[in-house]
Amino acid sequence: MIKLENEFLLVEMKEAGAELTRIFHKDTGIEYLWNADSKYWGRHSPVLFPTVGKLVDDTYFVDGASYHLGQHGFARDRDFKVVEQTENSVRFELDADEESLSIYPYKFKLSIIYTMDENSVAVSYEVENTDNKRIYFSIGAHPAFHLPLTEDTTFEDYYLDFGTEENLETLCLEGPYRNGEIKKIVDKPSRYLSLNYDLFKNDALIFEALKQKEITIKSDKTSHFVKVTFKEFPFVGIWTAKPGTPFVCIEPWYGIADGAGKSVELRDKAGIEHLEPEAVFASEYKITVG
Repeated sequence: MIKLENEFLLVEMKEAGAELTRIFHKDTGIEYLWNADSKYWGRHSPVLFPTVGKLVDDTYFVDGASYHLGQHGFARDRDFKVVEQTENSVRFELDADEESLSIYPYKFKLSIIYTMDENSVAVSYEVENTDNKRIYFSIGAHPAFHLPLTEDTTFEDYYLDFGTEENLETLCLEGPYRNGEIKKIVDKPSRYLSLNYDLFKNDALIFEALKQKEITIKSDKTSHFVKVTFKEFPFVGIWTAKPGTPFVCIEPWYGIADGAGKSVELRDKAGIEHLEPEAVFASEYKITVG
């Protein structure tokens, strides 16, 4: 277990999946990150790479050859190396190897960097193309936050604050795949969305191209909050599991699940990113707690 600590926070992560596993605020005494209780969901904050969401039949093609990946790719199940650590940051790396090339035929270096600053944790992604050809990939985050944050509140006491009025329309899912439909969550542009389990009866809410690209979990019954800022990410998913689950996820994504139908060439997959040889993709999101 790797630890970072400052005046405000104690943050932990592990080499397995380069996964963030704890955000504890010393002043509030709150554990903000989900504890990975497998009764509900056995992860804290997995890294999604090189795909986000579900592939049709767990299959995709590269130049006509078929490859197979489970939901959200393989990085979350691989061991990363810690290559640099300072008082306030740690850098994890994962390189392509024979195992990864058998399911994802591209050479790459994936770096995950965690940096603390007061009551915030910035999570940075870097993907380097170490191949001699263009590579295609998606990458995304899946942090889960305890909800309720205090014992005297309930899940339904909380709402999402989008920072400005947004057209809250979700890309609809049919099972794990997009069905091509878009559904309004609320009838008119709104800054706020009250949380309830019925919102997630068809799995995650998926928003594209939000204006403000920030979401804060708030309640009128407590001053405590979690804010996720994702200025460059084109998609964000909001998810919890079955009714009664004591967490909610805010998931910034570069990529999205397949549409229902047939498996596709990776280069044609919705939301896919690409990199030329020696090029580096970089982006970050930030979690702020209080």
